[in-house]
Amino acid sequence: MAVPKKGEVGAITVPRAWLIGFAALLIVPWLVVSAVYFFPGGGAPATVAAPAAAPTVADAGPWGHLEITPILVSPPLEYVGADWGGRKLEPDQWKFPGVSREQLGAFLATAGFTADQAARVLARAQADASSGGLIVTPEPDLVRSLSTEVRGRLYTQLAKTPLNFDQANSFRFFGDSPNAWLSGTLISPATRSILEPLIYRDGGFQHFADVELVREQITDPEELRRLAKTLLRQSTMIVRLTVRDASEVAGLTEYWGRGGRRTDLRPLLESVAAGGVPGHSIDLVHLLPSFARNHLYRYPKLTAADLNRSLLSNCLWSSLNFFAVEPEERFLEVNVALETLKRDYFIVESGFQLGDIVAFLDEDGDLFHAAVYLADDLVFSKNGTSPVAPWVITPIDRLKDFYRSRSSSPRLIYHRHGKL
Repeated sequence: MAVPKKGEVGAITVPRAWLIGFAALLIVPWLVVSAVYFFPGGGAPATVAAPAAAPTVADAGPWGHLEITPILVSPPLEYVGADWGGRKLEPDQWKFPGVSREQLGAFLATAGFTADQAARVLARAQADASSGGLIVTPEPDLVRSLSTEVRGRLYTQLAKTPLNFDQANSFRFFGDSPNAWLSGTLISPATRSILEPLIYRDGGFQHFADVELVREQITDPEELRRLAKTLLRQSTMIVRLTVRDASEVAGLTEYWGRGGRRTDLRPLLESVAAGGVPGHSIDLVHLLPSFARNHLYRYPKLTAADLNRSLLSNCLWSSLNFFAVEPEERFLEVNVALETLKRDYFIVESGFQLGDIVAFLDEDGDLFHAAVYLADDLVFSKNGTSPVAPWVITPIDRLKDFYRSRSSSPRLIYHRHGKL
């Protein structure tokens, strides 16, 4: 993991590992990661954009009546280095471990490559002794010529191994079109015209992985900074709780006051119920514990102390500190964090409550992500160790989709602290 160069003040450079550090394979380097590749036949305040869609109403439950407004956030421009980390341009490579030329040819045909495109790929395929497969260094014009559908099939396959860094750690944005990702940003029309044909879809997310190809064409440092900020956009939501009358206060206090905060929250909820705020509603952030309240929609701030740490704030550290008045740095140590989860928490199968930790396990039973249950299908999550990955509120199904390259059908295990 890269860190700011000595002497840099006020800006975080963005090498590829941080630029796309919110993707699955960099998010939890301390967890057991069994990368499976198979070849089938076929801290700081975010910049907040306008709502991406109209508000919706969540299902009612013990958490009350919630209204959800989608928003987009991106890191402060001063957090994004103009040189993207000073990394030299490198030719793109596609790596196919354990794959023969015949298998590669069959896949290319299945993925929709034309005969000419497939021939050009195979002509540049070289044996790779370390992986027992092939490495292809594609021609830039060939990469640009791929249709959105073909690019998606190819890159989704390449992402199954961490050897293909850019695909495995692609930029990703929840939305139904490139316009949802790029509109209303500071990038120029020329930059957008370069970027948009390279965006592909996997599930509910738009992806972009051709980092070097775009950097090759954009030479203005400030435009590169604006592009990085745009690509790092994430969708999240503002959630408001409506308290219709005083009869709801006791139940809402019980639900949202977990962690020894019931007495603190009751007066606020009583005020909302009495019409002390317009619409009898309040932003959910005011009902969350101090850790979540101070981190939500924000980006980590690096300090000098961080330069000597092997890991920065991650999903499990954030989950275990959810109710903490002062975050415990010991949870950055994987063994300590996992032992705490096993020793101090028990598993629940239903009736989930505020603060339950949701562990995401892949098909091999390896934990690859953790988030904190809030209400309905919403969780509090830190999707990456990167300082350009914020803390957000997101639906569980969207989080599963975010990590689909890590697991197509993750098992979710809910843990509850024994003393709450």
